[in-house]
Amino acid sequence: MSTEVFIQPRFTGRRFEEHTLPVSAARDLAAYEELVIELARHLYRVNHKERERVPKGFAEDFQLHIERIDDGSARPLLSMFLAGALVNCIPPEITQAKDLINEVIATEDGGDLPSQFPKEFYRYFNRIGRSLEKDEAIEWTPDVPGNRTVLNAAKRKRLVLADQETYEAEVDIVGQVEELNARKKTGILRTADYGAVDFEFGEVFLPELRSVLGTEITYAHVEGIGVFDVNDRLKRITEIELLETIPHYHLISAIDALSTLEAGWLEGNGVALSNENLAWLTDEVSNTFPSDLKYPSIVPTEEGNVSFEWILPRARIELEVSFADKRLELYATNLDDSSFVEEIYRTDDWGPAYSKVAELLKA
Repeated sequence: MSTEVFIQPRFTGRRFEEHTLPVSAARDLAAYEELVIELARHLYRVNHKERERVPKGFAEDFQLHIERIDDGSARPLLSMFLAGALVNCIPPEITQAKDLINEVIATEDGGDLPSQFPKEFYRYFNRIGRSLEKDEAIEWTPDVPGNRTVLNAAKRKRLVLADQETYEAEVDIVGQVEELNARKKTGILRTADYGAVDFEFGEVFLPELRSVLGTEITYAHVEGIGVFDVNDRLKRITEIELLETIPHYHLISAIDALSTLEAGWLEGNGVALSNENLAWLTDEVSNTFPSDLKYPSIVPTEEGNVSFEWILPRARIELEVSFADKRLELYATNLDDSSFVEEIYRTDDWGPAYSKVAELLKA
């Protein structure tokens, strides 16, 4: 077996500033290796029309390995590991494949794509660069003056659409589970931005979804791979990497929204709420809020606490979460009988507080 440097791209963006490579980005390189091999096989057939088959071992004896990751954002050095007949004679089609891929990526918007690159191979760009987030890119020949082989999300989308009418991209989305077919492992997610979206899920996510079957309203957070049309509309989710149901989503999202408040939010006063406290509160609400209790309004307090408020025509109930004192402070007034309730509960025991609120709502 022998090794030889093949290419050293550069990943740019915030995630790569520590000169490390996320596992999701490594999957992009695995898809790149597949494209190099398949394109080289295609070029061999073009260059040797007299042969009916590509030589045995052509693909099996060629591998790309990440030898190291150098500084300069993250620069993985990809080396060829060669075995068998390739040790003594590297087919020129392998280098030709690398150069042709670089030429494809370097094509500017509106330019003519290389005619030698088979159209059906553009679908590989559904996976090459799929992990890239906003403002991230892969520079495939960063040391070349005037380098144009910069693959970002926009260019990746354009290359995929050169052969088909949809493209794939990572999704991170929340929606209401409208339909669920446990046998076919499919469902429909109603989202704010895209409307109804079909999704497919694996066996591993079935217990999570089964646990909420029969629930009137179920929201779920989904991360995975979605199929988008040319207008960037999400059509369906074909692969799910993370799926978690979100109990009491409307309450959770209202609490999460408080994280955007900055110091002085209340006419120059108002303490900014701690993200740590809000994260703790959303977890507590998810696990403890009774399914039969009316949802309250979520209101920040000037001191940096959170108040749950139930406003009735002639009554008002407030349950304030005091983070510093680790207690729940219940205040209730009733204008009909001029009654007033003030009680204190521990933040590790929500049950009695909820029960008292339910009792007061019925009064």
